[in-house]
Amino acid sequence: MNALKHISFAEIADQACALYNEEHDELLLGMFGQEYVVKHDGVLLRGQKAPDAHADVVIGYLQASGVKPVLTPWRSIRDFSEVPIPEFRETVEMPLLHAARDIISRANVLLPMVEASVSSSLVNSDLAFTVRALPNVYLHVELSRESQEFPAEAWVLYSNNAAAFLTVQKLLTLAVLFKDRLLGLARIY
Repeated sequence: MNALKHISFAEIADQACALYNEEHDELLLGMFGQEYVVKHDGVLLRGQKAPDAHADVVIGYLQASGVKPVLTPWRSIRDFSEVPIPEFRETVEMPLLHAARDIISRANVLLPMVEASVSSSLVNSDLAFTVRALPNVYLHVELSRESQEFPAEAWVLYSNNAAAFLTVQKLLTLAVLFKDRLLGLARIY
């Protein structure tokens, strides 16, 4: 949390696309349909200390340069890393693949809750959607149900310059947080 102590929230609010509360010297930032309050002593979610992984991503994002987001062409996490990241498939895409049928059938309810909207499929999937993960970082998700000819499938891609806003490790964490949020909502709704 030391990183937050020396950040001028007033100066970074515009580049981070966050709302600045001058009276309390804090930022309001959205991630996956949830509002985070960023204070100099920590990050809050629903009035409580945000889980460490959430706070890590938010703080990393706030420390990014002031570049503009570029959505396409969409990129895989491998495009941002010099080393393979095999856990991405296992920890992010496989759980989404297993829930694809439920997510697809309830997309009209689930997508607005994670700041997502249906988009054009890149691979002729059953459902493609774009998620505003953070104000300048987007995810593109493709889901296909199992059929007689093909197994179920899931792919998660990042906006073209997502690595300008988060390190590769934080991009992985962001995708895990997205998967957890979407699957949690799918269990409830």
